[in-house]
Amino acid sequence: MSMSIPGLNGGGSNAPNAAARCKARRGKLLDRTQLRQMIQQSPEQLASTVADKGYRNEIDMYSTRFSGSDLLEMALTHRLSRELNEVLGFCKGELLKQVGVYANRFSYFNTKVVLRAVENNVSAEELSHDILPEENEWNTNWLDIVKNSSSLNEVAIALGNKPWGRAISSLDTNATLANYEDALDKHYYKESIAALKGQNTANSLLRRYLHMEIDHNNIMKFFEGKRQGLSSDLIESLFLPEGKLITTGMLKNLSSMDENGIIEVLRKNSRFDISEFEKAVDESNKIESLDPIMMFLNKRTFHVLEKMSYLSPISALPVVHYLALMRQEVRDIRMIVRGLSVGLDKNLIDAHIGA
Repeated sequence: MSMSIPGLNGGGSNAPNAAARCKARRGKLLDRTQLRQMIQQSPEQLASTVADKGYRNEIDMYSTRFSGSDLLEMALTHRLSRELNEVLGFCKGELLKQVGVYANRFSYFNTKVVLRAVENNVSAEELSHDILPEENEWNTNWLDIVKNSSSLNEVAIALGNKPWGRAISSLDTNATLANYEDALDKHYYKESIAALKGQNTANSLLRRYLHMEIDHNNIMKFFEGKRQGLSSDLIESLFLPEGKLITTGMLKNLSSMDENGIIEVLRKNSRFDISEFEKAVDESNKIESLDPIMMFLNKRTFHVLEKMSYLSPISALPVVHYLALMRQEVRDIRMIVRGLSVGLDKNLIDAHIGA
């Protein structure tokens, strides 16, 4: 998925208009009740429901080349791309810059997709039948890079004029795919936080949101590393700097703690619901899965973002909130489609949808 961000420095901000338009779009998103109803449907009913919920044009576009769950997944991904570009298209001036900070993450993600394809000898044609369908005009440049690159370094060179390309341009020839992906993550947050200068409310709240994402990333990396038995040094290398719950200076010590240690660190912050987090950790240990922790953090992310959008209703926050909710809707429908197609328990699917 990719997007263009024209005219970053041109014109004044149009936050009132953009916020109102995104509020109207947000009202059309599926709620949890509607999603739960979809879980109970047959594959044929599900396809009809998805079409009726605003995805019909995309389903029609891909229907000649895909069918079943593959068709729905292609349609969902395309719709998210279109929505991102349409929203960026009606944002102007400083608002466009602020929303672009959030939207850029999709280009960083696509860079990872391209790097993985080149590393694993996946052709552009194969990729065009999967995660980057050629019907999506925003995928053209990404597919061309896969077609013309035979190494990770060549991908970095091809993207050299983009921020996500500069993130990996200085890596040496011996760098691994993991090194490239780590560099992309760190660069995205460093550049994004730096772009949100000034003390106006929207910039301050967006910086806080990014710091929260860093904290949540580091919490997940901690538990992943510990459950996999990784060394403290390796766990430390997985962390992102610039968190607030867990500051950069605390990361080295954190990597050598056990699970009780991180709980005690987080307990010191009054904004973090430690009692619910402890329940998630206990459930995670009980079922031997990190899903409860991931779901707790995901819900916390949306709770904080929703609160921020209400604190600053005529700003970039309602726009970012809408894009995040749209992204979550696509993830939820994809989870339902995939889950039903492989026969997953419906209660399990239900537990994994909704923010």
